[in-house]
Amino acid sequence: MSSEIIYQGIYITAPGCKYFQVKTGSGIRCYKKDSVYTIEFPEGTKSEAVADRLGLKHIGGPQILTPMSRPERFGLVQFSLNGLKFWRMTYDPHIIKIIIVSDSESRIVQSYRGTTIVVSKDDYANPEFVKYVFGSGGLQFIKLAEPVKCIGSWEFRNFPFIPIYSDTDLESESKVVYSLRNRYDDYLIRSIDYQEQFIKETRRILEDYGCELVRVNREETLKTTNYVSYNFPQTPVKEVHPKWSTEDNGVLAHRVPVDFELRCTNMQMFYDFKNKYNNVDLLTNMCEFRVTDRYGERWTAAIKWGPITEDFSQQYSSDSNSNFSYQCSFRAELFFNEVYDKLNALIQTIFYELEYD
Repeated sequence: MSSEIIYQGIYITAPGCKYFQVKTGSGIRCYKKDSVYTIEFPEGTKSEAVADRLGLKHIGGPQILTPMSRPERFGLVQFSLNGLKFWRMTYDPHIIKIIIVSDSESRIVQSYRGTTIVVSKDDYANPEFVKYVFGSGGLQFIKLAEPVKCIGSWEFRNFPFIPIYSDTDLESESKVVYSLRNRYDDYLIRSIDYQEQFIKETRRILEDYGCELVRVNREETLKTTNYVSYNFPQTPVKEVHPKWSTEDNGVLAHRVPVDFELRCTNMQMFYDFKNKYNNVDLLTNMCEFRVTDRYGERWTAAIKWGPITEDFSQQYSSDSNSNFSYQCSFRAELFFNEVYDKLNALIQTIFYELEYD
């Protein structure tokens, strides 16, 4: 590898030199001595002014130069994305952001600090597009470390935020397609996701048993006279957890109660329900369930069932369909984690980068 580096926008090439240094001095000048290539500049000078004065190539926007404390050896950092090898051309760490999107054409935004590649869902697996991005010479701060013809069947994957500090091999199988313009929900997984899945699981168990599950005050939609109505009497409350009790890590532990009422015109079925409920053969046998978040990850919620709180006796009052029935009440409590989608903030940052560019 030749002696080259991009130092805060200044493209330095010094054949025959092993080291380089950028430091403050009385004026703008460059020189070679003892295999060290040195650039001097007055404090507060911008990189573009130094490059213009010395006839060096300048890449990216101008920035106030900061001096180095000692000479550094020429040597580029190498990294790979799913096996495809690159050189980091910058002296300072460089942030790679690659995302696949549904509502934007493919775009590239570059600065000294980072390279953002937004790939249209129509382009991410297109080999011609891949070769164009890495073989056209448009990428200035990272460079393909192997011939373009070696790319082969390589496809883009999501690498949302990868700071390149040193030699590293990175892997990603994520092909999630994001939306830039439509604001995401702030949560990766929400309380309503847990509630809906819990009701779905409960409904399946009760239907197999012969009871219909309906929301409170929806009895007019009933198809049977044996049914269980449910109600969420309050919004989820924060549950203190020794590990996940703060918002800093994006995970919030919550608890929410669910009230149920069974109405049944069949006495035998009514008492059978009580026995199976108390003996953990029916609903109370379900002590946890799993919910999928928006990126396909699975999260577990726990269920704590309460006792049946009323005696089994016929209630001489009818429901909205004029059915006299036996009835009883019981309660479940759901314990689960709501999770902030911290990637949402990054997606918005990429959107602002494209708008600014």
